[in-house]
Amino acid sequence: MFFEEYRSDRGAPGQELPFSYARTLSWLSLVFILLTNLVLSFFISNSARETLLTKQKEFANLLVDNLNNQIFRRFALPTILARGRIALRQPTQYEHLNRVVQSVIQGLPVARLRIYDFSYLVAFSTSIEDLGRAGLASPKLDEILHGGESISEIIASFPAWQAPFRLPLKPGTFVLRVLAPLRGEPLPGHDDIPIMGALELTQDITEDYERVLAFQGIIVVLCLLSSVILFALLLVLIHRSERVIAERMYKNRMLENELHSNERLASMGRVVASIAHEIRNPLGIIRSSAELLQRRTEKTDAGTARLLGAIYDESVRLSQTVNDFLDYARPRKPRQDLIDVNLILDQVLAFLEGEFAKNSLVVERKTRESTLLTKGDKDLLYRAFYNILINAQQAMAGPGHIDITANICRHDGPSQIELIFTDSGPGFDKATIDHILDPFFTTKDGGTGLGLPIVQSIITSHAGSIHLENAPEGGARIRVLLPECELDENQALQTSK
Repeated sequence: MFFEEYRSDRGAPGQELPFSYARTLSWLSLVFILLTNLVLSFFISNSARETLLTKQKEFANLLVDNLNNQIFRRFALPTILARGRIALRQPTQYEHLNRVVQSVIQGLPVARLRIYDFSYLVAFSTSIEDLGRAGLASPKLDEILHGGESISEIIASFPAWQAPFRLPLKPGTFVLRVLAPLRGEPLPGHDDIPIMGALELTQDITEDYERVLAFQGIIVVLCLLSSVILFALLLVLIHRSERVIAERMYKNRMLENELHSNERLASMGRVVASIAHEIRNPLGIIRSSAELLQRRTEKTDAGTARLLGAIYDESVRLSQTVNDFLDYARPRKPRQDLIDVNLILDQVLAFLEGEFAKNSLVVERKTRESTLLTKGDKDLLYRAFYNILINAQQAMAGPGHIDITANICRHDGPSQIELIFTDSGPGFDKATIDHILDPFFTTKDGGTGLGLPIVQSIITSHAGSIHLENAPEGGARIRVLLPECELDENQALQTSK
C-alpha cells in the first residue's frame, strides 16, 4: 500500500525510481524467456511428432511390401496357374484374396485396404460397399499405376493447429494413407516387374497423434511454469529493493514539497499583506491628491501640469498592479447566472471603443449566433475579455486590427461556445509560448505577468479552457472555450446590462 501511494505522488515525469529500468528489463526478460521456451517446446514436440509419423510411414511401407509379396505368392500366382486369369468378380477368387489379406493385416491397425485396377475402379476392398466404385482414389493414382514410388500422406478432418483445442479427438480425425503399386515378381526370362494394380492402405493414427499432443502440452506447461517461477523470484527481489528506496525518496520528497509549499505560501502571504496594508491605502491617497491638485492648478505652468499628470497616471498603474496581485492571490468564486456572452463582448468593446480609436485599432467581429448562453459570473468574464483585448492592444503598440469570432462548437461531447481573438501584432515568441500562462512570467517592461494567468483562472473556474497559438497569417490568436447552456422553451434570459 505504501509503495502504491508513493507511485501516485512521485511528481514530475523523469523522476523515476532507479529500479524502474530493472522492472522494465524483468518484464522484457519474461517475454523473451516465454518466447524462447515456446519456440523450444514447439521444436521438441514437432520433432517428436515427425518421428512418430516417420515410424508410422515406415511401418505402412513394410506392410505394403508384405501385402505385395503375400498377394502375389498366395493368390495371384496360384489363381493364374489354376484358372488362367484373375477375375475378382467371381466370389471364390474374391474370398480367396480376402483370406490372404486378412491373414496379413489381422491384429494390425489397418482401417481399410483397397486395390484399384487400371480402369481406376475399386477391384477389392475390406469394405464391401466400395467394390466397383470409381472416384475414390487419389489424383496420383495414375502415377502409381505406371510404376511410380509409394506415396504417403496425412488426411485430417480439420487443420492440425486446431487439434490441441479439440481434445479428445474422435477416431478417424487423423488418417495415414499409403498409395503403392501392387507388384508381382519378374517372370522367367523377363527383368521387368509386372504391376497388377494399385494398393491403398489406410491407418487411423488419431490415438498416436493425441499422445504427441499430450506430450507437447506437458513440455509447454513445464517451460511456462519454470519461466514464471524464475520471473517471480526476480520480481520479488526488485520489489524489495525498490520498496526500501521508495520509502527514503518518499520521505525526502514529502519534506521537500512541504518546505516549498510553506515557502510559497509564506511569500505570497507576505506580498499580499504588504500590498494590502502598506501600498494600497497610501496609493489611494496619492491618486486622489494628484487628481485634486490637477483640478486646482489648471492655470499653472505646463511643467507642473505634466508632473501632476505623471503622478496620477503612475498611481493608476500601480493601483491596477495591486489589484492584479490581489485578484490572483484571492480568486473569487464565480456566480452561476445565466448570461449572454455576446452582451458581455458588447459592453467590453463599447468601453474600449474610444481607446481603440485613439490608437487606430479596427475591431472586426463575426458572430454566427444571436445569443451565446453560458452559466457564470458576468463581471469575471468581462474582466477576462477586457484583459485579452488590452493585451492585444499593447502587443500591437499602434495601428492594427483585431478579429473576434464567436460561434457554437458541436462535436461528440457537450456543445461549447468558442471565442477566437486574433490580432495583427508580432504574435507569441515560439520559445516562450509555453510559459505565457505561468504567473509572473512577462516579456513586457514593467509588466506583472498576471494578465493572462488571471484570464486562465477565470475561464477555468467557468469549466472552460484557453489556448494560445500564432495565427497562420501572422499575429497572436487566443482561443477561449466555454460550456454552452441551452434554454428551455419557458425559460427566460435574465441578465443585467
